[in-house]
Amino acid sequence: MPFRLPVAFAIFIAFLAPAIPSPAQDAASARAFLQFAYKHYENGGKGVDFSGPRASLYFHSSLLALIRGDEKANGPGSVGVLDWDPDCGCQDWDGIRDLKIEIRMESPARAQAAVFFALSAPKGRTKDDLRKLEITLAPEHGQWRIYNIVEQSDPAAPFDLRKELQSDLERLRKVPK
Repeated sequence: MPFRLPVAFAIFIAFLAPAIPSPAQDAASARAFLQFAYKHYENGGKGVDFSGPRASLYFHSSLLALIRGDEKANGPGSVGVLDWDPDCGCQDWDGIRDLKIEIRMESPARAQAAVFFALSAPKGRTKDDLRKLEITLAPEHGQWRIYNIVEQSDPAAPFDLRKELQSDLERLRKVPK
C-alpha cells in the first residue's frame, strides 16, 4: 500500500509536467524578453551591459564566453571586435524609437527575432539612423538569452557578432606571442 501512493503521485506529475510551460518556449515570451532588454535604451537609457556582471541576464553563456575571451585575448588597452553596443548596432544613442520586434519560432529551443528601430526622432532622421538586427534567442536556465546578433542595417555589410568574435579569436591564436 505505501508503494502505490508515490507511484500514483509520480504518474500524476509525469502527465502534468508537459502541460506546465517553461518560460522560454513561445513567441510571446521571446518578444517580452527583447522588449524588456530594449527598455534599457529608451529615453537616453544606459543600454544593456554586454560584458559586465549583469550580462548573463541577457546573453547566452556561450556568447559571453566569446565576448570575454575576445576582450582578454586582445589585452588591456586594445579594442577587440566590440567597440560598440551590439544590441543597438551603435556607439551612441539618446534613445531608440519606433521599436518593432517580429518573432519566428524555429523550435521551443530557438527563436529568430527581426528587430527594427531608429536612433533618432522622425524629424531629421536619415537612413543611417535606422537599425535592423537579426537576433537568435536560445534558452538557458529556462529563460531566453541572446545567442547571436547579426547587424543588418547596411545590407551590403552585415555583421555577424558570433562569427566575428570566433574569427578574431582564431586570428589572435595564430599571432606569435
